[in-house]
Amino acid sequence: MSDTSATTDTDTDTDVVVVGFGPVGATLAGLLAKRGVRTVVVDREIDIYPLPRAAHVDHEIMRIMQELGCADEMLAEMRPNSGMDFLSATHDVLLSMRSPGETVLGWPASLFINQPRFEAQLRTAVRRLGADVRLGSGVAEIDADGSIVRVTLDDGTLLTTRFVVGCDGARSFTRRAIGASMHDLQFEEPWLVVDLVLHRPVASLPTTALQVCDPARPHTLVPMPEPRFRFEFMLLPGENPADMQTPEMVSELTAGWLPAGVADLERCAVYTFHGLVAQQWRSGRVLLAGDAAHQMPPFLGQGMCSGMRDAANLAWKLRAVLDGAPDALLDSYQAEREPHVRAIVDAAVGFGRIICTLDAEQAAGRDAAMLAERAAAADSPAPAPSGIPLPALDGSLVATGGGKPAVQPIVDGQRLDDLVGPHWLVIVADTAALVDGPAQWWSSTGATVLSAHDHPTLLPLLGDGAVATIVRPDRYVFGVGELHELTAVAQQSGAVPRD
Repeated sequence: MSDTSATTDTDTDTDVVVVGFGPVGATLAGLLAKRGVRTVVVDREIDIYPLPRAAHVDHEIMRIMQELGCADEMLAEMRPNSGMDFLSATHDVLLSMRSPGETVLGWPASLFINQPRFEAQLRTAVRRLGADVRLGSGVAEIDADGSIVRVTLDDGTLLTTRFVVGCDGARSFTRRAIGASMHDLQFEEPWLVVDLVLHRPVASLPTTALQVCDPARPHTLVPMPEPRFRFEFMLLPGENPADMQTPEMVSELTAGWLPAGVADLERCAVYTFHGLVAQQWRSGRVLLAGDAAHQMPPFLGQGMCSGMRDAANLAWKLRAVLDGAPDALLDSYQAEREPHVRAIVDAAVGFGRIICTLDAEQAAGRDAAMLAERAAAADSPAPAPSGIPLPALDGSLVATGGGKPAVQPIVDGQRLDDLVGPHWLVIVADTAALVDGPAQWWSSTGATVLSAHDHPTLLPLLGDGAVATIVRPDRYVFGVGELHELTAVAQQSGAVPRD
C-alpha cells in the first residue's frame, strides 16, 4: 500500500479530489469542506440530472444533511413515508413494515424525495461550505504512485492531491483505475421505472409504498412528493425494453391503479437492478464510495442512503489522517462500511427474490406461507417490522457498548449535533469528572466534553449505570462505560489526533 504519511499544504493543490458531484460526492465534499479540508469536486456533467432517480432518505441521511446545514429546508419539500406493504396478486397484505415516524436521531425515519430538488439544495450547501466545485470535465487519468496523487482532467488540467475518492457511480472510472473487481450477489432483473406528474390528487393511489408480488407482473408503487407518483414494473422474459417505454404501454400497465388522463409522463426508463459489492474500496490514496463501491436493488430505498453513510464514515477519517492519525485508520472504512452495505444488499436481494417470483405455483406457496406468518404474528406481542436491521460497527474504532448511531436530544435549546459540530463528543455522568485527566485529554483534542448532570437530556446516551459515553464525529457511539477505559482504547487506536 502506498505511503500516506503527512505532507504540507504547499505540496499539493488540494487535500482531497472527489470524483463525481452526485448526491454521494456532494455529501462527501460538503463534510470535508466543513472540517476545513481543502476539497475539489469534479464532474463531467455541468447540470443536475433533471429527472428523479433515487426516491428515499432516512433519519441518518437527514442527520448528515443537518450537519451540512440544509436539512430543515429539505424537509419542507419531502413527503413522510408511513411504511411499506407487500401485497399478493389479489392485494392481500403479505407483510407490513411500518415507519416509527420521528426517531431518537432527531429526524423522521423515512421520507420520499424529489431527487433533482434534493440535489439542488445539497449543492447549494456544499458551495456555501467552501468546496471548490469544477464542472464540465471528467477525469482522464489518476496517477497514485508515491505520496502525491496526480489527477488529470479531460480538459488537460492537472490537480495534485493527497487523496482521491471516486463517487463516480456504477460505471466508475476510479474503480477501474485501481483495478477493483465487483462481487456479484447473483441478482439481475430489468425493471421499467415510470415517473408521473399528477394533475390532481388521485384517491385510487396508495399513500404508502407498495410491493405487489404478482407473478403475472411484479410491480412497485411509490408515493413521491406531490404532485409526483412512481410506478416500477418488472420486465417479463422475452420483453423488449424499447417496446415497454411507450406512453401506450405505460397507460396499459398503470390502468389498474390510475384513471386515464390524470397524469403526464415525466420519465420512462428501463434499469437493470443489481446486487454488487466491490472487493476493494481502497488502494493507497484512492478510495471508492457510493455506487462505485456497491450497487443494490431499490426495493428498500437504501442505495443512495448507503453511499451517503460511506461519505459520513470517510470524511472524519480523512480529516484525522490529514491531521496526523495513522494511515491504518483509512483501512477501517471498508471494514466498517462493507458489513452494513452487505446487510442491506442481502436484505434487498432477499426481498427482490420474493417480489420477482414469476412462477404462479411458487407464488401461491409463498403467499400461503407469508399469510400464515402474518396471522401468527398478529397473535404475538412482538412489534411489526419497522425497518432494516443493520449490524453494529465493529473493530478498532468501536469499544464496549458502541457501534450504533447515537441518539440526538435537544440540549440548551438546540440539537445536540449543532452544539457539538464535526468533533468527538464525550459525555460524563458526574460534573466532577470534567476536571479529571481523561476528560482533560479529550478537551485537548478539540472534543466537546459535557456533563449529563448539567444537561439532563443527555442521560439517554449514557444508558443504565454507565459513567461515560464517547461519540465519534460521524455520530456513531464509540463506546459506553468507564471514561478512563474508553479513553485508553481511543488513544490506542490513534484515531484522535490532538489539536
